[in-house]
Amino acid sequence: MTDQRVPRDAPRAWQRLDVITCAVLAAILLPATVAALAQPPGLSGWLLVLAVGLFALLHALSFVAIRSPLPAFVVGSAIMLALAMIPVGGVNSAAMYPSGIAYLLALGQVALQCDRRYSTAALAVGIVGSVIVVLTTPGLDNPLWQLGGFLGLSATILLAWALGILQRLRRERADEELRMRTQRAVSEERERINRDLHDLVAHATTVMIAQAEVARAFLREDPETSDRALGVVVDTGREALRGMRGIVADDADRNPAPDLDAVRALVQSARSPRAVVEYEERGVAGTLEPVVVLALHHVVREALTNALRHTEPPVRVMVTLDWTGAGLIAIIRDDGGAGRRANDLGAGVGLVGLAERVRLAGGVLASGGDAGGWMVKAELPRADAAMREGGS
Repeated sequence: MTDQRVPRDAPRAWQRLDVITCAVLAAILLPATVAALAQPPGLSGWLLVLAVGLFALLHALSFVAIRSPLPAFVVGSAIMLALAMIPVGGVNSAAMYPSGIAYLLALGQVALQCDRRYSTAALAVGIVGSVIVVLTTPGLDNPLWQLGGFLGLSATILLAWALGILQRLRRERADEELRMRTQRAVSEERERINRDLHDLVAHATTVMIAQAEVARAFLREDPETSDRALGVVVDTGREALRGMRGIVADDADRNPAPDLDAVRALVQSARSPRAVVEYEERGVAGTLEPVVVLALHHVVREALTNALRHTEPPVRVMVTLDWTGAGLIAIIRDDGGAGRRANDLGAGVGLVGLAERVRLAGGVLASGGDAGGWMVKAELPRADAAMREGGS
């Protein structure tokens, strides 16, 4: 027999709540049921033992239903049928006693955990059981009383089933919210990887193209310069390959944290006889949060990439890091070179993603034309500024 439950185990919190509920009801209802059955004109002898044993088994099945609701409900229905056939005092049925509520717990678990067809079938069994209990109760010989008894029992059965369905809907809604959050996280991670790959490949490719042009231009007249440019091409390609592996590898560090030395290395890699890249750092250096350093690294890399990609050589680029009391101002300005270069490299959205990175790091990004060239300016917070203000 295949397992007909929904393929999802109940959360532990729900299981603990169910166990506590079953235990409390068993502790309260079973003694009350035994006392009621023993009161004259109740049951005695082997009938009393049988009824008490069946009720004890019914309570035990309420615990079993937490893990295996369908088998527990089937056995519980058979027990309720047996109890309905035991008259008590000639006016009542044993199925009408308090411990019969344990059967409702098994029904609720079927509605909560099983497929809808089995849940609906369990509800139908419960309703049919109500008819049997009413018809086998000696004291309900009046049709009006039988109708009232049937409506009362059916309403109780329906209530237990509806509570299980409501819990099921709440669980499905929680699962859907979790699924949506997971999909959103995956989408955001893919976007992050795409941005990182775009920045890495664009910068490396731009530097390699620029250095390859230098190597070709100086191949005969200055072989040493040509060889040095080719060395930069090789080193940049290897570094880009390592960076790509670091971004996409499952076992690699997913959040690299470059430092200021990595920013200076970007400047050094962009230098060539056709691209003069100067670097200046002013003020007293402070402390930056890792996310701010990462944003700074992306700003410098994207600005240098754009300067080399979109201008005709020779081009002069000035990278300035100005430490202020409140933060760090990074300015990357080019002189426009020999004019704008016509190419189709890039999608033109690098600065948009860059502005979002800077914003998430707590800073502001500005860019635009400047004296014939282009300027990118990022204002970033420094971690020690807040500490210094708090201590003053």
